[in-house]
Parts: sequence; C-alpha cells; structure tokens
Amino acid sequence: MAKHTVRSNAAAEGRTISLSNYKTSGSSQGVSRRKFLGGSAAAGIALGAASSAVAWKGAIAQSKRLVVTTMPGPRWEGALTASAKAYMAKNPDVEIEILVSGYAEHYQRIGTSLIEDASDFDAHLFDCALIGQSYPKLVPLTDLYDSDPGWRDHYLGGVPEAYRGSWDWDGTPYAVVHDANCMMTWWRSDVFEELGLPEPTSFEQILENTEILNQNKAGSGFMTCAGRANWFLGMTFTGMMHAYGGRWYENDEMDRFGRIDPTEGPGEILLDSPEVIAAAEMLQKLSKVWNQSSLNALEFENAEAFKNDISHQQVMWSGFMILQNPSENPAHHANLVSRDFPVGGPNPVVGRSGMKGGFGLAIPKATKNLDLMFDFAKFTTSTENAENFILAGGQPSNASLLNSWGEQPQYQVFKTIAQGIANGHHLSQFPEGPEFFQILTQHIGDLVTGAAEPEEACVRMKDDVRILFERAGYI
Repeated sequence: MAKHTVRSNAAAEGRTISLSNYKTSGSSQGVSRRKFLGGSAAAGIALGAASSAVAWKGAIAQSKRLVVTTMPGPRWEGALTASAKAYMAKNPDVEIEILVSGYAEHYQRIGTSLIEDASDFDAHLFDCALIGQSYPKLVPLTDLYDSDPGWRDHYLGGVPEAYRGSWDWDGTPYAVVHDANCMMTWWRSDVFEELGLPEPTSFEQILENTEILNQNKAGSGFMTCAGRANWFLGMTFTGMMHAYGGRWYENDEMDRFGRIDPTEGPGEILLDSPEVIAAAEMLQKLSKVWNQSSLNALEFENAEAFKNDISHQQVMWSGFMILQNPSENPAHHANLVSRDFPVGGPNPVVGRSGMKGGFGLAIPKATKNLDLMFDFAKFTTSTENAENFILAGGQPSNASLLNSWGEQPQYQVFKTIAQGIANGHHLSQFPEGPEFFQILTQHIGDLVTGAAEPEEACVRMKDDVRILFERAGYI
C-alpha cells in the first residue's frame, strides 16, 4: 500500500493521522482559521509563510509537476492527497506535491504568494471569505468551465448555486468548490426512541427535548460549540437568527453571499429586529439548560461528548460525519442521526436556516501550469474520483454525490449536508468580517453568561456594528 510523509517545520505539537491508504506525520499550530482571520480586517493579506511539504516518490521520472496548498485534516489534506494519488495513477508523467500547514500558516502562504505574484503554487485550498480581496490575483474560470461542457454541466448541476456562488465575484467563478460544510442537528436515535421524543426539527422542540433528556441523564440534553475565542458562538447565533427569519442588515440577502456592495451599503442594520431578538431569547433559554461545556467547546469536545455518552442532542458542524463510522465511534455510530439545522419561531420558512462554510481550489494567475491544474481540479470533483475522495474523509460539494452516498448508513450525514449548503447563511465576505463576527460573539457571549438580557445584547450588538460600518465607510 502506497505511503507518503507530510513534514512541517512549524514549531508545534506533533500529530499522526491514519487514513486508508497513507500515513501522515507532522505538525500544525493550534491557531484556528477564524482566530487568524480575526487578527486582520484585510483577511488573507498577511505576510510571512511557513514551509511544509509532501514528498511524493514516484517509480518513474516525472515531467509535469503541480504544487497545491492545503490544511491538515481528512476533509482537506486527506481528500486532496487521495485525489492526487488517483490522478497520478492515471497520469504517471505527473507529480503532485501537497503542501500542508496549520490554518495560520496556510492563510499566510496564500496572502504572501498572491501579493508577490509567486509562481511557486498552482492552486490553494481557498476560503470563500478571501475571494473579495483576492480575485484580481486569481484565474477567472468561465472559459475553462466552458472548455469541458460535460464536466461543467455535472459540476454546475450538482453544486448548488447558493453554495458555489460564494467563490464567484461579479458572476465569474474563481474556484472549483472542493468540499462542503454546514451546521445541523445531531441526536442519539436510541435514546430518543427510548424516551419517546420527536425529532428536533425546531428550536422549540429542542428545548422541550432538552428538559426531558436532562431529567433522564444530567447534562445530556443539549450541547453546541460556543467557543468565544473562535467566533463559533457568533456563527451559531447567525444560523439561529437566519432560522427565525432575521438578517444582519437590510441587504443581507442570500444571493449577495454575505457581501456588502459599497455603492449601496448594508441598508438598515437589523440586529435588534423582533426576529433577531426572538433568536436571542431562545438561545438564552437553551443556555440555561445546556451542558456547560458548550461555552468553551471547539468541536473536538462536542465529538467526545457524543462518543462518551455525555450528550444526546447537539447543534454542530458536519465534521461529525466521522462519528457515523464504526471505527471512530464503535459504541454509538449506528444511533447517531443528523438533520438540517432546526427552524424557529411561529412562522418558520423551510429551507432557510443554519450556517455554511467550505473551501474551493483557486488557481493563481501566476501559475505556469494552468491547464494541468484545472484538469486536476476537475478530477477532484468528478464522479470517477468520488470514492477516493470520500473514503479519505472528504465531504463532496456536489449534492448528487452527497445524496447518492448518503443512502449508506455510514454517510447518512451527506444528505443533511446537501440541504445545509443550500439553506444556510453565508459567512461574512466583506473585509471587516472578522471584526463583525467578533462583535456578534462578544454580545451573544454576554447573553449566554448572564451579563445581558436578549434585547439589551441585540441593541448593543447593533450599535457596535453601526460604528464598525461607519468606520468602513459603508454608512
């Protein structure tokens, strides 16, 4: 079985990730993507880069070489590595080098290489939050899409426009969407059946279930990731606000992809609207009965709570897919079920709830291997490569693949992802987005810790956002 080794010179804790067809050892800093973005309003325009490498040792001399940057983890490193191995098996004259580094280093590498027009990298795994600042340095892909109508139709027909549009700018695509991620509801079906509880399709039902679950086992009723240092709470609340029919501001429409048109501005800031306050009131109620670990949980803790029978109902991200794998969650994998993010309020709108995120493969204009790189990008998203991609831990962006693979119990979550990437609210895609999410997280943090009441927290949140937008020149 083929193996390769990932090495990084970043001074940090070592890690080993075992996948079906390779072994990885290296390191990554404990700095999340959101924490790094929060350090700069001009996200992605950062200086400095850490080096790391994946050394591929082919049996024959290579004449074509691609270099692709990514982050650690099965959804990114694992899926890209498996795709690269499969592509090289089909094209033995091609060598693909995958550069893996922690979140902060990855974003630094992107910023530095684009500023310097470096030709060292042929593609970056690209956060849609960076598109607005970076698209002038990226290859517009419309003509390349059209050069392969078969793949184009498969891709455009399978990846929801409401999702892939996050990597477009003014209607032009600047990336091939690599993976899918969104927030959703998770619960233990065996416990729910034992207690006769209905599926948690709304926040009102979640609250009712929580009280009964807590009576059955203390602290098991509800958990989410509300780590205040990493914006998780602000994103969870945005998903709730969206579910209750609220908006950040008047022009916060789904087809604007979390962006602010400088010529129109945001319109009225709506963070103290009745819908947003209703979402805050529900979150306050939940915070009084949730597992207290929620307040500092950063996904890892949430996963462990399910694996160790501590929590029986959560609102979390789709990365929990590993918990439906018998090898990762031997005790409870068959009973862990996901559904789309819950709705809320007396008049819920089906198809409007939650939060989504993800990454695309963006090609710098400075690349010297445009056609080859785009061919590899197409391959990563193809039906032909789906098994390699998924078995390595990837979550495809194509809804057709998600729904077909979701028929298997181990990938049931894929059907939920297909809903969530169409229904969820976008991340902020304006330069002040990091500060914006920090404001949301701060004031909602005051709410769940008892330092502010719902209306008070929402009014303060609105006031601080208004100051931010005034300083940015939007209003």
